[in-house]
Parts: sequence; C-alpha cells; structure tokens
Amino acid sequence: MLTTAKNNKVHWSAGLLGAIWLVWGLLAFNLLGVWSGPVMSMGVSESGRYIASAHRDNNLILWDLQEKEWNTLSRKANLYSAYFVPGQNAFLWQDTDNTVTAQTVDGKVLKQFQHLPTYGHVISGDLETYLSADEHWNVFSGYEDTERHVLSDGISPSFLGSGKLFNLTMDRNNIFFVTAGVDSDRSAIADHSPLNKSQRFSKYGGVTLWSADTKQPVAKLRGNSSKTHATISPDGQWVVSGDEAGNSITWQTSNPEHRIRAARYHSGLYIDDLPEDLPDSDYFDKSGLIEAPRGVHDFTIAVAFIHNSEYYLRFGNNSHFAALFKTGSPWPVKYFDLGESPKLVTYGSQYSRNTAIATSPESGILAMGHQSTGGISVYQRVSV
Repeated sequence: MLTTAKNNKVHWSAGLLGAIWLVWGLLAFNLLGVWSGPVMSMGVSESGRYIASAHRDNNLILWDLQEKEWNTLSRKANLYSAYFVPGQNAFLWQDTDNTVTAQTVDGKVLKQFQHLPTYGHVISGDLETYLSADEHWNVFSGYEDTERHVLSDGISPSFLGSGKLFNLTMDRNNIFFVTAGVDSDRSAIADHSPLNKSQRFSKYGGVTLWSADTKQPVAKLRGNSSKTHATISPDGQWVVSGDEAGNSITWQTSNPEHRIRAARYHSGLYIDDLPEDLPDSDYFDKSGLIEAPRGVHDFTIAVAFIHNSEYYLRFGNNSHFAALFKTGSPWPVKYFDLGESPKLVTYGSQYSRNTAIATSPESGILAMGHQSTGGISVYQRVSV
C-alpha cells in the first residue's frame, strides 16, 4: 500500500515478499505503484540504506529502505547520472541543464559543477577523482578547467550505434578503473594511443583496465565478444566480465594476461588442446557444475559484486535468474530466482539500461529496476 506524505515523500508498507533462500531474502520493496518511468541508472549506498535512481521521465528518486519511504528530488535528472559516492551517504547526479551535483542524503551540496551530458560517471570517495563517458564512448577526467580526454580514438562503436552504454567502474581505493563496451579489437596498447581522433573505429571498445592515477591504459582484457559488461572488485584486485554471447571471464589486476573463464551453465568448461576426433561431450569439463534451473541464460546483461570482493552475481538477458560465483572460481555456486513478476530490467535485451542494476557489496544489497514500470526490486544477502 502506498500513501502520500509531504515534500514529495511517499511511504510504503508491505509484508516480506517471496521466500528467504539459503543466501538471499527479498526485502519488502517490490514497489509497483511508483508513478515514474522505468529506472535508467541507480546507485546503492555502502550502508545499504539508501538508493538513488534516475528514471526515463527524468525523475530523480531517493529511496530510504530503513524508513520505507521514497522522495522525488528532481524532475530534471539526466537518465544516466545516478551514482552513490563510495564511503559516504552522498550521491552524484546531473540535471538536464548539465549541472553535476554531489549531495548528501540530507540535501547538503558537497560539490557542484558544469559538465557535458554524461552517459555514466563515477567519483572517488574523497570527491577528487571524477571520470565520465559520453554518447560517443569518449572518456573524460575532471570537469570545467580540469577536464581532459582520457579516451577519444574514434566515433564507432558508440551508444547510438551499439545500443549499449560504455560502462565505467572504479575500485574503492582509487587505484584502477575499468571501461567496457563491445569487445572486438585485438590490438596491443603499444600499437594504438587512446587519444587518436583521426581514426574511425576505436581500439578500446572492449574491457580495458586503466590506472586511476595516470589515466593511462594498463591492460586490454581479452576474451569477450559482442556487447560486454564488466566491473572491478571493491578492493581493486579483480575484474569480472560477461557478454551477450555467453562468455564470462575473470582477471586479477596483478596478472591481467591470465584469464579465468566461467563455466557455461549447462555445458561446463571447454577443454583446449584436445584431439579433433573426440565426441563433442569430451571437450567439456562438467565436474563443478550444479543443476541449472530452467530459464537461466548464459547470455549476460550485467555483472556485479555482492559480497565485498569475494562473490559476484551474473545476470542473464531475458531471465529472472542470477548466478552466484566465488571470485576466481569458474563454477557457479548457486542460482537465485529473482521473481517473474514484475518483469525485471533483465528482460528485453536492454543493454542501454544495465546501469539499472546496482549493488552494495559491503552490505549485500541488490537493487534492480523493472522492465517497463518505475518501481524497483530490492534483495538482501542473508549469509554466504
């Protein structure tokens, strides 16, 4: 039930929805009555209490899970600008006049500046390092007088051309950041500068590890294909990816040349260097597989850390299941049914909205937008 309160605040009350699983419980925040467009971007505070979301109709909403209320803060929000500041009860957003604001959940403005329209941005916990991407998959460091290009090496691929965001994540220690879009190029970093406007096709569209200090590429993380989402662990030691072709790969930032491929949910791990005349089943290792539920898909729309840097979730396209992996292991640990109704943002190949899935690895909160309504579904890790 929803009841309206003053100052645009709305309170809700409901019982526990769904079952409490071995690892998960679905909180009472499956909100169907929110009169707003679908979520386009979202961030969760480290404490797990607050969620900031930007919606297709330009609403910016702050959700308080403890008080069970939500508050529409603006009706002029950039769709891809909701992001929680690491280590603070503060969030980042941009309005349609291109003003970027970092403010506390109580409304205190910590930083404010003009910037180009962002298609995703991140900021460090001390508010000193600011990175953003635009619709052409260019990446920028800083703002106003300190703004400079980090990546600008072609006009393709792009948001309009691929229908996908150029995802941007940074670790909690501000050591590395990661970009990911479409993985196709196989060239070496030494062969191509990230700043080369004379070429048409970018050499950095795939998963790339960057130094947050120098803003230079550290490694091209190879192995994915097609539309790819990737994220870096909070401690900065791991990068995890997943793509729409069903590939999922983990790398250690200390050894980026070594790839750990995730098993396919049904067929397992492909074994390299075997003779060519074996039965098809002999080419796959299934020794670590668990039973996969009907409706779980390898084709991945997003990945997200959920238990510090130790466990991550992989979200299948056109599926309401998520797979839990222990970081560094190729085998799924458990599958979670996130519920068939309302349909989640994972339905409809919405790679332009994979920022509508957000987690707090510190508190074990997962928040997900819905396919076509303005509510959110929130889940909490019970134990691992």
